[in-house]
Amino acid sequence: MESVKTVDVLEAFRQYTQAFQALDAPAVAQHFHEPAILIAPKDVVVLKTRADVEETYRRIMADMPKDYVRTDFFALSELRLGDDLSRVTGNGTWKDGSNRDLMPFGMTYLLRRSGDTWLIVTAAIHAQQGAGK
Repeated sequence: MESVKTVDVLEAFRQYTQAFQALDAPAVAQHFHEPAILIAPKDVVVLKTRADVEETYRRIMADMPKDYVRTDFFALSELRLGDDLSRVTGNGTWKDGSNRDLMPFGMTYLLRRSGDTWLIVTAAIHAQQGAGK
């Protein structure tokens, strides 16, 4: 397997999360592969183009709690599945300005390397990992 630093995948994921926290749907879309899939607790969305990603994330952001200020992530880990495929898993919590939890969640992302960058192919939002154990 080709030697690619693990930090590359987690850095790509960090850049995506920064775009999301800035509520910047066009910037979020730049981190997605064409096509991609978003799996949410109540929906599965096929994102054929980055325009689809942008439209979907605009809707998500419009429906977010008005007091959202950031997302805290913890227990992030990466598993390399091949030279150009990696899985990032962990937990997150949307926070308000008083540092209260608005929405905890677990997440599993598959990213594929495209040239010098990593792009999200599948984003799955689910129950927190390790919750209730």
